[in-house]
Amino acid sequence: MLASGGSSTFTLRYFDFPSRGEATKVLLLLGGAEWEHKVPAWPQERSLQPVGRLPVLIEHSASDSDDAPFTLSETAAIEYYLATKYGYIYQPTDPKCVARQLELRAHICDMYTAFAEWKLGPNEVASKNKKIFNTTAGCVVRFHEQVLKENGSNGHYFGSTTTLVDISLFTNILALRTAFSGLDPDMLELLNSDNAPEMNKVIDAVSAEPALASYVAELKKL
Repeated sequence: MLASGGSSTFTLRYFDFPSRGEATKVLLLLGGAEWEHKVPAWPQERSLQPVGRLPVLIEHSASDSDDAPFTLSETAAIEYYLATKYGYIYQPTDPKCVARQLELRAHICDMYTAFAEWKLGPNEVASKNKKIFNTTAGCVVRFHEQVLKENGSNGHYFGSTTTLVDISLFTNILALRTAFSGLDPDMLELLNSDNAPEMNKVIDAVSAEPALASYVAELKKL
C-alpha cells in the first residue's frame, strides 16, 4: 500500500527488519513521498536486484516510460539522493559542508557495521570484533559529541533543523537498540545518555518530528 503524496512514487525494496533501509524510510516519510515497502523473497529474488543486494529504491514519475524508472542501489547513494531531493542536506551548494555531512554519516554507519560484525560474526573472532567495535564507537562518540557541542548542543549536527546526519544517527542507533537489545545486557553502553548525551539529544529531536510519529510508535513495539 502506498503512503502519502507527491509528484513521484517510490518503491523501497528491503528486508522486513530495522537495518540499513531505515534512513531511506525516514527520508521518504519526512519528504511526504508516496511510497511502498516491498520485501523481496530472499535469496530467490537476489538476482533481480541491480547488484544482488538491498536496499533498492525505484522512483516512478510521469516523465518515465513504464520500463525505465529511476533505480538506485547502495544505501549511501539512495540516502543522499532523497536528502537532496527533500531538503535534508545542509547548505547543499557548499561542497565542503556536504563532504563533512557525508563524513559524519560514514562514521555512524561504520559504527553500526562494527557492532553487527561483533554480535553476528563467528564466535572465534567475537573478542577481536568487540575490541574493534569499542575502539570505533569510542572514537566516533568523542568526535561527534564535540561536533554537536560546537553546533550549540541543540540536538542537531548542522543548524537547527533535522538533516541527513541526524537521520542517520537516529536510524542506526535505534536499529541497533531494536535488533540487538536482547543479546547483551551491557550492549551499547558507550552510546547511552550518560556517555553520549549530545548524540542522544539528536535521537530525541528526530523522534519528535511529527511526520515520524507512527514510525516511532511501530519501532517501540519491536
